[in-house]
Amino acid sequence: MALTLPDHWLWDHWVADDGEQYHLFFLRASRALHDPDRRHWRAALGHAVSDDARDWRLLPDALVHSDGPAFDDQAIWTGCTVMRPDGGMRVFYTGISRAERGMVQRIGWADSADGITFERRCAEPLEADGRWYEKWNPGYAFDEPWRDPFVFQHEGRWHMLITARARGVDRLHAGVIGHAVSDDLDHWEVLPPLTDPSRFGQLEVSQSRQVEGRHLLVFSCGDDMQAEPGPGGVWIAEGEGPLGPWDVDAARYLRPEHLYAGQLFQLRDGRWALTGFNNVIDGEFVGSAPDPLAWTQVERVARMRP
Repeated sequence: MALTLPDHWLWDHWVADDGEQYHLFFLRASRALHDPDRRHWRAALGHAVSDDARDWRLLPDALVHSDGPAFDDQAIWTGCTVMRPDGGMRVFYTGISRAERGMVQRIGWADSADGITFERRCAEPLEADGRWYEKWNPGYAFDEPWRDPFVFQHEGRWHMLITARARGVDRLHAGVIGHAVSDDLDHWEVLPPLTDPSRFGQLEVSQSRQVEGRHLLVFSCGDDMQAEPGPGGVWIAEGEGPLGPWDVDAARYLRPEHLYAGQLFQLRDGRWALTGFNNVIDGEFVGSAPDPLAWTQVERVARMRP
């Protein structure tokens, strides 16, 4: 799945399978920005397809920021893709707005009938509920995390896992998996978080996956977002079911350590693979997608923090 764009950085990405083609959705921003840290405020959602999840053909971008004023009129951030029960494809994504200088994150969605052109479909974006989750105000120095939706079905309902911070908790311990539910993919109810505060300041781009009978929570947390800085960016925690509980404090980090925004996906032959973007190597941001790694190989070298 190696994909490098000569004129754009590519980072968070995920794979969806429509039964005929694999779809790769990825954040992208122009290298003309020069400073890769600026990419977050200019991100669009790129799109490519493949017959084998290795050789990719670029398609038009799935989404770019709205004209505004809107919740997503500054940039598009990470999400996920599901196949709608009535046909077609739905992309859930994170949006940030110029109105709050990008400090507030909200979740929206867009549909496609042909797998190429996507139209926004949410009447109102999904927002963090201040009863359980940290909210932003203009005097607050940090953002309001409510991003990276991961949507899946369980026991007849749709569930969404969300990167969030618990209300009233020290920032470097406040990372939790936010939770919302829906019966129709259109109307969502925000519920309390599925995890408790731990040693992670944020649990980014999370996934709940059942692999060979084991329930795994996959998430990422950068060195600057951990209460106990150390190696590793992509983590796995064992759980009791698709909605946890997971033993986040006993999470193990995956190698290679320069990968970030790790995602597990299943090939049509049943094998599981891990992908993530090439982050910083030898002090330089790379911004590309490497070939996927066999999950059996990756998990063998998973490490607890020393």
